[in-house]
Amino acid sequence: MKAELLDIPPVVTDRECAEGVADRLEDLLLEVNGIFPRVDLWGRAAACVRGLLAPLSRKNGWQISEYIGEPSPWGQQHLLDRAVWDADQLRDFTRRYVVAGLEDGGVGAGPGGAGVLVVDETGFAKRGRASAGVARQYSGALGGVFPCQIGVMAAWATGAGQALIDRELYLPREWTEDRPRCRVAKIPDEVGFAVKPRLAERMIARILPDLPAGRVWVAADEVYGRDGTFRRTLEEHGLPYVVNVQANQSVLPRPGWRHLARLVERYAVEDEWVDLPAGPSQLESRTWQWWVRRIPAPDAEPGSGLARWLLARRRPESPQEKDYYLGWGPEEVPVEELVLVPGARWRVEDAIKLAKSAAGMADYEVRHFHGWYRHVSLAQLAAAFLAVQAADQQRGDQGEEADEAHTGGAG
Repeated sequence: MKAELLDIPPVVTDRECAEGVADRLEDLLLEVNGIFPRVDLWGRAAACVRGLLAPLSRKNGWQISEYIGEPSPWGQQHLLDRAVWDADQLRDFTRRYVVAGLEDGGVGAGPGGAGVLVVDETGFAKRGRASAGVARQYSGALGGVFPCQIGVMAAWATGAGQALIDRELYLPREWTEDRPRCRVAKIPDEVGFAVKPRLAERMIARILPDLPAGRVWVAADEVYGRDGTFRRTLEEHGLPYVVNVQANQSVLPRPGWRHLARLVERYAVEDEWVDLPAGPSQLESRTWQWWVRRIPAPDAEPGSGLARWLLARRRPESPQEKDYYLGWGPEEVPVEELVLVPGARWRVEDAIKLAKSAAGMADYEVRHFHGWYRHVSLAQLAAAFLAVQAADQQRGDQGEEADEAHTGGAG
């Protein structure tokens, strides 16, 4: 008896595409099963990730439980609080998954390299006093000073996309100086106060071994850029950077030349400002006017091939308003490529928005220190899946366009 040929339509329907994405999600969830010591616990984690990606109005324990058909949120609460599993293992898995999934052959977000590592923080609105790290503090994401938690985030950005790959919870001094309060929130006794640049340095040290070969740049706003220790740490790691700094940033040791803004005002001739695109953004592209100069680097070894720069940026329609940057890296980098690094800083904002809006990163209802890390780690895995799928779709579309162009040319 001869088997009949399976009749598969040549056109892929939207439903089949959706089923293919669902299959890839299940494959991803199978890959993380070793992080969870019991099968039932892995099942709860997998159900949580599915719920975080579901079209729910809020993605808290109650709504995820209802979505997966459980009568109460006890199982999800157990996963985030009492169960035994290591959120840092999940964080490391997500980082490797993102780096591999967003590989672009070195043609993307940064000048002549593998990609850009971007550091920023985001706020999570939170009421009360019991949740770990909650305090009245400034959050740019929330638009002012509010009761909130602050998470320091790291994103990996290439030409294929961007996604969050690490996280740290910022604890204000009012918390770390009150150890009984910390113990109630299950903050380990060894966790003390650390400013945000120190938290960023911890993440970078973890991330660096998993980054691809090639030139990796770092971008960060002035919270990190104005911190001299942060910049020196990047240099010790051999990571070139362009970081935002304040207008009164000291640049040169000579009197009168210390402030960056004053130096730019004194030496930047009007016709020396050049229009340069700083890479794609939410508005398709950003073209700014830039003034870039190398500055003396007395600590650089002769022939090291390294240089320092100061960069000033302004909008053509409002030239009196300027942003300022300091850069460090290989001296051969042309200005046209150098400005791509600060231009990539917005990519972390997009990664945070994706994680919050599509993967429920801000929808948690946990109070304990480790619960925050567990929820955020699961949400970052869910958001990473979306980012990698979007990159795969983009590659497929580009491949189809290339095939069509080749076919048309051959005709």
